[in-house]
Parts: sequence; structure tokens; C-alpha cells
Amino acid sequence: MSTTIPTPADVFRRQTRQAPSLTASEPHTPDVDPPYRLLWEQGINGARLLVHTKLVALTLATRADWTTGVIPDAAQPRLGGLIGLTRLDAGDVVASLTFLEQRFWIERVDRRQRWNEAAVRLTAPGPVMRRLLDKARAART
Repeated sequence: MSTTIPTPADVFRRQTRQAPSLTASEPHTPDVDPPYRLLWEQGINGARLLVHTKLVALTLATRADWTTGVIPDAAQPRLGGLIGLTRLDAGDVVASLTFLEQRFWIERVDRRQRWNEAAVRLTAPGPVMRRLLDKARAART
């Protein structure tokens, strides 16, 4: 019986699972809701993450726009910038970025790019963002 071993190209072509995430442009309305980056940081601080992962996440957040959570191209820290800003080893930063991406806290604009050249955007797991938005809206009323 022969089995086919997938090549890296086969693995890349596989359908990636759809992120249950909410980006800044979806249900978040900047005129009414609290700033997206504030909600995102509250979600990160409330999540059970390793200290290194939280450090990388919050360092990314410092580059994002306060209202929309979008990281402009000129402010993208990429891998080298994150290593310099956090003073962590490259392996720790890559592991943290990969973990955050797998848990839908961040998203690479182009998944084919490696971390040292990929642009990143802040996203949040859908249930977490809905809970934070509901909590913020309830506090206003």
C-alpha cells in the first residue's frame, strides 16, 4: 500500500481554516464604539498567554492606529524591529507571532511572506471581540 507524502507546495495550497475574527472594519464603528486598539489590548491582557507572547502582541499594538487598529506600512515593525524592540531571541518572537496568528489575534496580509517581510494587521477572535464590545456598550448605557 503506498501513501502519498505531501510536499510543502501541497500543504500551502490546502484550504486554510477561516478565521472567526473581526477586523477593525467589520462590526466596530469608531464613531460609537471605544477605540479598536483599546479593545484589542484589553483582549490580549485578559487572554492566557505567555509573557513573551503578550510582549510581542502589545509591541505590535503600539504601532497600530488608536481608532482603527490598522498598522500603517511605514510603521510595520516586521521581525527585525520586534526583536530590537522586545529584546527577545528571534525564535521567541517567531513562536509568539505564529501563536498569535494561529489564535486569530493577528493576521499576515500575505501568508506566503515570512515574518521578516510580512505586513501584519490586528484582528481579534470573534467571541472575544463581541464580549468586549458588549461590555463597552453596556457600560455606556
